[in-house]
Formats: sequence, structure tokens, C-alpha cells
Amino acid sequence: MTHSSTNHQRALIQRSTNDVHSLLLRSSSNIKPAREVTLRVKFIRLGEVITLHEKFYAEVVIEARWLYDPTAASWNPNLYIKNALGDVKQEIISELVDHLDEPVKPDSATCDTIYVWEIRKVVGTFWEKLELNSFPADVQQLSLQIVASCPTDECILVENRFQPSIVNREAFLAQQEWFLYEHIETRSTITTEDFSFRPIRQSTYLVTCYVARRPGYFYWNVYLLIFLITFIALTVYGVAPDLPQSRLQITCTLLLTSIMFRWSVSRLLPPVSYLTLLDKYTLVSLVFISLNSIWHSIIGYLVRRLNISKSIDNYMFGLFTIFFLLYHILMIISLCRALHHRNIMLENDRKYASKLAGMFETFAQGHHAVQRFKDRQNSSRTSLFV
Repeated sequence: MTHSSTNHQRALIQRSTNDVHSLLLRSSSNIKPAREVTLRVKFIRLGEVITLHEKFYAEVVIEARWLYDPTAASWNPNLYIKNALGDVKQEIISELVDHLDEPVKPDSATCDTIYVWEIRKVVGTFWEKLELNSFPADVQQLSLQIVASCPTDECILVENRFQPSIVNREAFLAQQEWFLYEHIETRSTITTEDFSFRPIRQSTYLVTCYVARRPGYFYWNVYLLIFLITFIALTVYGVAPDLPQSRLQITCTLLLTSIMFRWSVSRLLPPVSYLTLLDKYTLVSLVFISLNSIWHSIIGYLVRRLNISKSIDNYMFGLFTIFFLLYHILMIISLCRALHHRNIMLENDRKYASKLAGMFETFAQGHHAVQRFKDRQNSSRTSLFV
């Protein structure tokens, strides 16, 4: 009797175990893989890049495409741009197409694969953290963070490999201040949305275009003026060292002029916690003028009170002249290193042009596109570096 009850319990346990396994298999078979939403971004117009507030204006078209599912015909990834500032204007249209982008009907029997093609036009202002270490020879990236509202187990955002993203350089509204590059970089990542009862992992698509600041304005209106102010500090040695009051009057005037000039230039930049190339140059110039002022006070005291030979002033003049030349050489080297990054960006433009040319139907069209890119780069190379 005991043996039969034991066998009966074992049979019940085995049956319940089989039921659990079958339930898990049915539930796992019902889980659908995440949808792939391919994206293509077209920068149809770029406006002013405001360095002080770290933002830029843009009009972009986001083309999203995913497989049509009749059982979930109303499904949508609900894309939005995360780094948008304030309210942005959006226009959204969509239709069903085949693999050749021809319109089809949902019940079409002639088409095996149907896609949902959504075009979203977004106009607004977007935030971008600017890296100003190399200012005014800096290269900035202007990025859009496109996020899907649904979690990653429902959809993921990927690049459209057949139609890459592009930027319209002819409609760039800040061409007097910036140089817009041809190439665009994209990257897919995952972010977490914390404004919910349970954190949601969302697919994020980053699309970035690059602009380089045209440094010519700062060469002539900042660097040249500071150079002249600093150079004039060396001409003070033409005044006799036993007249320190005359020397100090000139150097203090130059020092105050440099401080006011630096303050007016600093208002063009946000309050960053590091020094830019221009900051380093102006600060070294201020230190140079200050050291000259200190020396003029010392030599006046030594000549008047201790009857020290005035020839020591000539040695100090030579020492300050060497220091003046050395730190200008170092500043020129630093500026050339910053400008070298622009050659790398131009090489990326050439590779991107070759990539786009490979997608044209004929060799002649592709060759013409590459040549057009090269001509455009050569014509703007001077303004890019000067």
C-alpha cells in the first residue's frame, strides 16, 4: 500500500514538471524578437552654432523603416530627439512600401515583404557639449540623440546601410564662422529612462556631423593685437632705468589694456573649467607684462639706492626677449597641432565621398561625385586653416 502511494506521488510530480516545461516552451515561442528600425538622417539645414550657450539650430529629416506586421499594424517606435531644447516642430508622414520604396497596400498579394516608411521632419534648437580646448582652432561635433520610446526588447535602432545619412552643405547658414564637413558618423547605444516606476532600457541612435571654426577673425582681431601689446612692453627698455615711474606708467597701461581685452574676449565663451589655446596665450602675455613691471621697479631701486650698474638692465632685456620668442614659438606649435586635426577630418570626408560614390548606379556618376567632393575641399582649404 505504501509502495503504490509513493509511485502515485512520483507520477504527479513528473506530470507537474512536464506541464511546467511545456508552459515555458509555449511562452518562449510566443516571445517575438526585437524589431529592427533602420534610420537615415538628413541635415537639410544647419543654422547658427552658439558657442556661449552650447546649442545649435537645425532642420533635419529622420527616415525610419521597419517591417510591417498585420497583427500589430498600429505599432510605432515613437521616436524623439533627447537633446532637443524646448518645444520642437515636427511633421510626420508614413506609408507602406516594398523593398523598392514603391507604395503598396496592406493586403497586397504580389509583395512578400512590406515595410513601414516613416518620414519625420524636425525643426528646433539642440544642445551640444562643446570641447573648447583648441579654441579658436577647434572642431566641434553637432549630434542628435534619437531615442525610441519603447524598451530594447521591443525594438532597436540601427543604421540604414543602403542609404547613409547626409548633410546639405549649401544650406549651412553659419558659413562665415564655421566650416561644415561632408562626412557623418553614426552609433547605436542603449540609454536608461529613469522617469518611470521601473527603469526602462531604450535604444538610442547617435548621428553626428562636424564643423570647424574659421580662425581668421581671431588671428587678426585677437592674436595680432595681443602680440602688439606684448611687444610694446619690450620697447619700454628704451627709457632710462633710473626713471622707473615712466616705465611703470607705460607697462601698467599695457597691463590694464590686456586685462580689459581678455575680459571682452572671454565673454564669447561659456565659463569652462579649463584653459583654451587663446586663454593660455593671453595669460602668458599678462604674466610677461607683469614680470616686466616688477623688474622696472627693482632696477629703479637698485640704480638709485645701491648705485648698481645700468648694464644689468641690458642683460634682463635680452632675457625677456628670449622668453618672448620662446613662448611664441610654443604657442605656434600648439596651434599647428590643433589645426592638424582638420587634415584628419578632410581625410574622413574623402573616405565618405568614396563610400557614397560606391552606391551610384554607374562608374561615371560615382567618379563625378568624388571629383566634386575634392574640388569643394580644395576651394575651401584656405579658409579652413586661415
